[in-house]
Amino acid sequence: MTEKQKIDDIISLWTFLQIHIKNNVKVSFADLSFELETVIKDYLNVFQDKSDFYSNINEVRPNYPAIDLISKKSHVAIQVTTTADTKKVKETIETYKRYNLNFSELIIIGLDSSYSTKNTDNVKVYGIEYLINKAKFATNAQKDELYDILHRQIPLNTLYPIDDKTCFEIVFKVIDRSALRDYTEVEGSYERMEKGLSEIKEIITTGQISGKSIRAKALVEYTQPIQNELRNIEYDISTIIQIYNKAKNRSNGYCLCLTMDERKQIDDLKESIMDKTNILSETLGLPLRIRKMSRWN
Repeated sequence: MTEKQKIDDIISLWTFLQIHIKNNVKVSFADLSFELETVIKDYLNVFQDKSDFYSNINEVRPNYPAIDLISKKSHVAIQVTTTADTKKVKETIETYKRYNLNFSELIIIGLDSSYSTKNTDNVKVYGIEYLINKAKFATNAQKDELYDILHRQIPLNTLYPIDDKTCFEIVFKVIDRSALRDYTEVEGSYERMEKGLSEIKEIITTGQISGKSIRAKALVEYTQPIQNELRNIEYDISTIIQIYNKAKNRSNGYCLCLTMDERKQIDDLKESIMDKTNILSETLGLPLRIRKMSRWN
């Protein structure tokens, strides 16, 4: 697995967890079948000095008010919560003050959405991006640790136990669309092509499409052989989007034009994606196939 694939996997897993928490965790993390606070503790400790590891205060004093994790040396406290909206943040700070807690910094991490709550000098509020950005700027060795922690501690199969075949059938139907089937000679709008390919990439990596009632498994939930094949498809899609974005930046807001080499690259990649998708469909015992159009060039 390449470093890019590893970071994509980490991001995909956090994104899936965010969706799972939003849809299934009604009251508290007790609704989960694993200790999310422990996962986050171990995840953050990858970036901490060994003398300043975070510990779970609730393991020492159950139901400790306002906070979940503490680092004794730097004196930072963290609360892990489903929602970190303005109301929740206000309640947390009020409880924090009522119990006379006095850490150098209080970090509140809300996992079911993205937040833009204003930070003060010693209180910082983050969404899931806080954990994702940690991975983005991690060293290769740290990424290896993060990847192992997430895959070792999170029971993906129990969170969304739908088989690969069923989920890939959903993904196939999103892949089999004109944004992929149409070669550049007949492509009506490159902008619509990019939007369609981005949705294919989204359903592969996260298992859903924003604003649409489509749900499959996230990429990290598939068994490893199927996951590898889907990664290859997603990589080809990303390459097409990169070619499109390069041409778009070059156009400076005027009509977007692709060079002959770029058009050939895109058409070759589309053909590769269709072939890989059909092979994977056959591997899973599905009768579905993408019908390729004839190329003019």
